[in-house]
Amino acid sequence: MIRLLMLDIDGTLTRSRDVDELEPEALRAIQSIKDKIRIGIATGNAMIVAKSLARYIGIGAFAPIIAENGCLLSLNGEEIPLCRPGIKELGVELARRLGLKLSYQFNCRSFDAAFEITGNEDEIIGKIRAELQRMRVEAVVESSGYAIHVLPPGIDKSTAIMEVCRRLSIPCGDVAYIGDGRTDIGAVKLVGWGVAVSNAVPELRAAARIITKAPSGLGVAEFIRDYISR
Repeated sequence: MIRLLMLDIDGTLTRSRDVDELEPEALRAIQSIKDKIRIGIATGNAMIVAKSLARYIGIGAFAPIIAENGCLLSLNGEEIPLCRPGIKELGVELARRLGLKLSYQFNCRSFDAAFEITGNEDEIIGKIRAELQRMRVEAVVESSGYAIHVLPPGIDKSTAIMEVCRRLSIPCGDVAYIGDGRTDIGAVKLVGWGVAVSNAVPELRAAARIITKAPSGLGVAEFIRDYISR
């Protein structure tokens, strides 16, 4: 039985991976079940962005909200840091050394360092990893497809979902997670209902228990209709 539905934002609740606009069918589906199960958000975006979206899609400020790829959790109105400080400052130094462009959300972030993808994604990731090695700093570098993130080791969306499950006394096997990118892989593997939308990256589709027939937000609506509403 699904007791908690966690949703990625970009590429999952949107019309596609290339469009920022939210998919109306996904929003209607969320509204149809919001009084039936708990619904939350797990994103690489800053908490201020995630909380605003939670309000506008109607799940409320007390919903489980995971921001900065697992570094920050908001639950029942309380913000809970899950990362050690210092990575954000590291991001400033990496930007200076490598000429990287910090994410437009950078000043709204508390922990995770995010950079805009201004060229070849794999080349930028390689440059960051090589520089971290030269600096003798241990960190994880990953792309969401929308930004390149630097995180402390051992932190991702799955570690934050485990904390949500612990605090809500919900087994992770009773959680559904829907995503589209590489930063969703840990969460999809953790939960009982790991879902990739049809246009997700190949690595996520390979890890998912369920792959929707429809892409992005239409895939979210499809999963809700087929597995929760029925």
